[in-house]
Amino acid sequence: MNPQPDDLIEAALESYPLAELPPNFSKRVMQQVRAIPGSARFRLTWMDYALGLLTTLLPAVGFALWVFLPRQVLVDTEFQWRVFQASSLQPVITGSLALAGVLLLSVVLLCVGLLLRPRVGG
Repeated sequence: MNPQPDDLIEAALESYPLAELPPNFSKRVMQQVRAIPGSARFRLTWMDYALGLLTTLLPAVGFALWVFLPRQVLVDTEFQWRVFQASSLQPVITGSLALAGVLLLSVVLLCVGLLLRPRVGG
């Protein structure tokens, strides 16, 4: 069996003696990282605030809709829900949900594949 090029490189790297780190190595490295202009700093953007506000207000909006909507709107909504649950629509709804599930699963698998792919040149 022929050795792979990666195996030869691994063997060469493992044969080198390990050198000791110089003193204050991490301190110097961190000084160099801090010196990089525009280094990544944690900060909140307007989208962070907007999403936080939206998610905290959703229960209040739901409660306000429940309290302040006229009863006729709720009756109409219940009627639409019953039409949606009609037995003649069950095959269409089931097929649509199955197709949506397959599409969602394929998108998730594609995203996981893209995340796990090694980066080239970066």
